[in-house]
Amino acid sequence: MNQLNAVPVLPRISAFFFGALILLASLIASAPVHAKESLDPYVKGLQLQGQGRMTFWGFDVYDARLYVADQRGQTGFALDLNYLRSLKGSDITKRTIDEMQRLGVSEANRSVWGKKLDGIFPDVVSGSSLTAIHVPGRGTVFLHNGKSVGEIAGDDFAKSFFSIWLDPKTAAPKLRTALIGQACAPLIVAPTCEPSR
Repeated sequence: MNQLNAVPVLPRISAFFFGALILLASLIASAPVHAKESLDPYVKGLQLQGQGRMTFWGFDVYDARLYVADQRGQTGFALDLNYLRSLKGSDITKRTIDEMQRLGVSEANRSVWGKKLDGIFPDVVSGSSLTAIHVPGRGTVFLHNGKSVGEIAGDDFAKSFFSIWLDPKTAAPKLRTALIGQACAPLIVAPTCEPSR
């Protein structure tokens, strides 16, 4: 009798389905929480304003989504970044501070905020999300895969941080256009409504 045929079929099928179930469970567990659902505890009524992809030297880095609670984000807004590659948290902080410097943020503020961001930004892998939420009267709350990882108080930080993507002088004008579309950037970032360039 052939040895292969001697193995009962039912246990092989059961083992296959059990393995598939384990794989599915691990994929669900590692999938990022959809930003919109994790934002409600911080700002109610957020709606997607726009979305786009950030590329750097031809490499896809993350997909970005801008959510606003009202036309100018006065009652809150959020920027959700879903990463397409692995990055160290320290590299995310460095890039953030470099962009703030390019936009004219003072050295004193960059120094203080850089230390705070080093304690907030985790390492990310493809499929991870980092979300920054501006909560008026509170500051900027950061989520990693839908869970709070820290916050920085004050409108000065919020303006400087979100300007990286939403200010008319951003280094990524195509992404800014995709995020704000035909609408305006949040008021805290751009007091006047400047069209995308």
